[in-house]
Amino acid sequence: DVYLRWCDDCHKINLWSYWQGSLDARIMVVGQDWGCPEESPVMDNIRAINDGREDTYHVDPTSLTDQNLCKLLASIGFPADKNNPDLFFANLALGYRNKGLTGGFRQSWIRECEPFFRRLVDIVDPEVIICLGRSVFVGATRAMGKRIRVGKYNDFIESSENPVEIDGRLFFAEAHCGYFGTINRARDREENGMELQLTDWKRIKC
Repeated sequence: DVYLRWCDDCHKINLWSYWQGSLDARIMVVGQDWGCPEESPVMDNIRAINDGREDTYHVDPTSLTDQNLCKLLASIGFPADKNNPDLFFANLALGYRNKGLTGGFRQSWIRECEPFFRRLVDIVDPEVIICLGRSVFVGATRAMGKRIRVGKYNDFIESSENPVEIDGRLFFAEAHCGYFGTINRARDREENGMELQLTDWKRIKC
């Protein structure tokens, strides 16, 4: 079975926070969860940062998610290829798979982490929270005390209901920018999935 555990090499709230982790961030980007650390190519970089041998997170050139996220954030004026004091990244599910990088996801992982996410939002106090994927958007807004009804996610992304304001912060529902999220964003559409996401992100103002 796939289950979540902690990663002893993670000295921050989340491994993704090594990439962007400013506590004065204006924008928080929230993903779903992380795979098994032992199977991830970034762990040598993480350990080097922990040991003081390196001070920069290496954006994975082979990761479509990483490359697309950089492109999307740059499009709204917040480049992420280097450390940016306006950005904070974290996953909603804060544990790590015991095996595998994908698959076997359980909604209970998000529910169990929602109280910690709310505390994280209070600490960082961002103006904008970008939620990558339906489960993340529903879970993040629920953690903040809102139950949002979402029908077809692609329709919701384009609707006037997006973003949702909670306690003065704007929560944006966006597609996940990895392979499957980008494919699904363009389902039944003639446009390219990445082009649609770039259009979606134009709404994000901060």
